Amino acid sequence: MSIVVRPANAGDIEAVCALLHENMSARIDTARWRNLLDYPWRPADSGRGTVALDGGRVVGFLGLVSVDRPIDGRIERFCNICAWYLLKEYRGRGIGQEIQRASIADPNITYTILTATAATGRAFAAHGFRVLDAERYILRRRERATAGLECIEGRCAIEPLLNAASSTIFESHRDFNLRHLVARAGGSSCYVVLQVKRKGENIDYHEILYLSDRAFFAEHAQALADVLLAPEKAVLAVDKRFLLVPMPWETEALELPRWYRSHLKPAQIDHLYSEIPLLDLKL
Repeated sequence: MSIVVRPANAGDIEAVCALLHENMSARIDTARWRNLLDYPWRPADSGRGTVALDGGRVVGFLGLVSVDRPIDGRIERFCNICAWYLLKEYRGRGIGQEIQRASIADPNITYTILTATAATGRAFAAHGFRVLDAERYILRRRERATAGLECIEGRCAIEPLLNAASSTIFESHRDFNLRHLVARAGGSSCYVVLQVKRKGENIDYHEILYLSDRAFFAEHAQALADVLLAPEKAVLAVDKRFLLVPMPWETEALELPRWYRSHLKPAQIDHLYSEIPLLDLKL
């Protein structure tokens, strides 16, 4: 029987979740996998990804987490590519490549891959994808912290401080395992969204997903690290593209580069509205 490759629809959700849980990662339960196909910000006219079917049975999938966001006064569509999987017995027949090509056919969409394996990166590089980032900055807490930076957390406290754009982001992401805060100093402020994950040698990475004011962050990043971090085994981390100019901070290579295809600049692409909050993944 021939394989059918087509856009995933609502009727495919349960079968796709079972495929991913049973074959791609059993550590992610079906309820979490479902987040990739049924999330609060999905545009009504966007797909859920691409499926491959053999006689009606889902044997392959590539997820697309879509969102429309205002960038420089216009609306841009973003698609985060994730959960690309094909059952082993169907590999080597071009089906995976057909799923891939069908998923990235629109030249006007900004596509991102934030957790690509080396093989996935190579596969998408062949279709015009470029490295979005390969390094992050690392800041550590100083023994003597500088006073003057205020960090405000909690929904009731920060909501009145957010502008319309930041409020939209907060409402979209407040139910996920993320940390939201407003940092204030000298009459200015910055809305910060980050995740906290333990990595490597039991180091807690406070990883930046979004900054409303990158100039503010550049000026106050060390003070923010002093306020947020424990004295040991913790770092504040931010991908290098988030900063407007190179900074004299410690850097480290990402274990695997992030990828994108877009007419936008890398600095215009963050980590929100993606598989990162939806699956609670480490960056």
